[in-house]
Amino acid sequence: MKTTKLLLALLCLLVVNRSSSTLVAQSALAAPVLNPTQAYSTFHPNEVIRFSWSAVPGAATYVLQASTDPSFPPTNTIKIDNIPSPSYSFAIGNPEGNYSARVFAIDSSGVSSAASNVIGFSVFYNNPIGPAPTLASPASGTTLTLPITLTWNHVPNPQPSGYELQIARDSSFTSIEDDSPQLNGPSRVVLSLTSGTKFWRVRSFQGSASPTTSAATAWSAARSFTVPAGPPRPVSITVTKNPMFPGDSAWAQVQLTNAAGSSGATINIASSNPSVLPVPATLSMPANTAWAQFMVTSQQVTDATAVTLSATLNSATTSQVVTVQPASLKALRMSPGVLAGGDWTTVWIDLNGAAPAGGAAVTLASDNPAVVPPTTVTVAAGFFSGSAWVQTNPVSAATTATLTGTYKGASAQVTASLRPRRAPTSLTLNPSSTTNGSIGTIRVASSAGYDEFFPIATSNASVASVSGGGIYLRAGMTSVNFQITTSAVTASTPVSMSTSNGGATQSATLTVNPSGAASPALSSFTVSPTSVTGGSSATGTVRLSSAAPAGGTVVSLGSNLPGVATVPSSVTVAAGATSATFTITTFPADTTTVQLSAGISSSFLFASLTVSGGSSPPPPPSSGGPYTLSVTASGRSGERVTSSPSGISVSVGSTGSASFAGGTRVTLSVASGRDAVWSGACSSGGSKQRSCSFTIGGNASVNASVQ
Repeated sequence: MKTTKLLLALLCLLVVNRSSSTLVAQSALAAPVLNPTQAYSTFHPNEVIRFSWSAVPGAATYVLQASTDPSFPPTNTIKIDNIPSPSYSFAIGNPEGNYSARVFAIDSSGVSSAASNVIGFSVFYNNPIGPAPTLASPASGTTLTLPITLTWNHVPNPQPSGYELQIARDSSFTSIEDDSPQLNGPSRVVLSLTSGTKFWRVRSFQGSASPTTSAATAWSAARSFTVPAGPPRPVSITVTKNPMFPGDSAWAQVQLTNAAGSSGATINIASSNPSVLPVPATLSMPANTAWAQFMVTSQQVTDATAVTLSATLNSATTSQVVTVQPASLKALRMSPGVLAGGDWTTVWIDLNGAAPAGGAAVTLASDNPAVVPPTTVTVAAGFFSGSAWVQTNPVSAATTATLTGTYKGASAQVTASLRPRRAPTSLTLNPSSTTNGSIGTIRVASSAGYDEFFPIATSNASVASVSGGGIYLRAGMTSVNFQITTSAVTASTPVSMSTSNGGATQSATLTVNPSGAASPALSSFTVSPTSVTGGSSATGTVRLSSAAPAGGTVVSLGSNLPGVATVPSSVTVAAGATSATFTITTFPADTTTVQLSAGISSSFLFASLTVSGGSSPPPPPSSGGPYTLSVTASGRSGERVTSSPSGISVSVGSTGSASFAGGTRVTLSVASGRDAVWSGACSSGGSKQRSCSFTIGGNASVNASVQ
């Protein structure tokens, strides 16, 4: 069975709306007019169905619904949101049945038009199969040399990767020389065939005829053509990249008029300038093959240089001119591109080709003194890119600066976006009295969509110190832990630890004790219950190996998926007590297991909590804004990331943004229901999740890698 994998993948576009299929508020938008489905109205499961409707002036997006119940109940309706243009295609895997479809126009405020007219179609395994493709060219009986282009006419409802082409040595197709399935069609360039008369035909796959078999059309009527016998001759030599730059590698492909014989063939290869574009002296063409390739790598040039490559066989020669350009400036990149003013960033210089001997010296300039790049960055000889640290200065408001790089008269630019530094709201130490190290925690009022460095000072670095002089608070987080290393002392020694940022300073005192005055250790960490419905809470309990000393013992807490289950940054075991409890807050999500952590000093324990789907809590009250949320979607092509509340609708391979009031809880998801790995202001901790939720409290950015 030649089941088309891409067709099956389209099943993921089927989204069942379980909230409400009735769009209540109506705008002044006109209702769209839904056209009949393309080609016919009787489809097979897994067959792509194409819908189109009239464009509505003022519409921002559209919503398409389909259901086997013409009343479109919420529990049995396919609902596809955020369609940007007046057409959409998807495949229905199940259930079979007679379907009704309608469409709504949505304005920029998310308000719907009235429903369109309703059209009907059916999806059954035993629906009729459409006609076979008809062959277009070449005409039957033609004599052709390779390469040969075969074309046919589309079937009424062509499918992605839905065509299969067969070329045989006999009219009964018992000796198949070339079988090419999953063609998007309607054409195929054949590069290699043996000599003789060939017969060819095409069919199309239109979904599934049963759960285990494909619905395929009949084969087309067959045609024939002849590949002449005789000594093969080279038709072309083609380099896959032209022009080339120093250090570039590309395939050089040689095509013959017909296949080499049973002993193969040796083709002579030559370059008019082997010091610029060297080639092997010969290329071995395998037996019964008419196409082969070899790799070429261009060398350094100071000026554009034309090089002729040639292939010779049986006294026939073919050639191609390839131009090799000197290395030039391609682009500037900055990582991170959004950061707190005063932090450092990295600028990357990308070249077309490898830098020449002595390197490529690229000059840099900034249009804003808030960003101070080095005046020159040299890309080392033989390298395609180089990098350098870039200093930035604190800013009082969101600020952009454009860096311009120049090399040999060519320029490229990149923009840095600076944000004001955030003030720490607290600095806590756990434990605050120790003989061997401690964990510090810095907290801020709201998260941001970028990393920010918080410097950490110590009043006695010989007793207590922090590696690197500070810690980065990662995007999307409101607290960060850092390790404090202590040295042996002979008497209790107080050390002041402080962080200053955004015009504010927070301090805490760490008491370093002589050996023998150790703090109690964390003996257990449990969660009850271990499985909850999203939106409800659970209780965490931490226990110490002995009673907490005067002042209590602070236990640091954490969650690897704060968008699913959140915990306080710490809990204090009161003096004289051996345990403490805290509340775990959860949010609606697909069934997900969250790893929670509790730690004292450098010793951590972990517990798991499973969170299943639940009702969304009411949004928190607005707290400022509006704030801009930027979402970059990558990964599986053809997918789209959307938001609730609406505003974000981003195709894979692009970035989109929308504004939300402060305190809004935003849920991001893939429109087709696929999983994604989320990072940035909304993080899945490296795991795959169908959605990611967070409360926006400032400008933020999220990356979604659709799986």
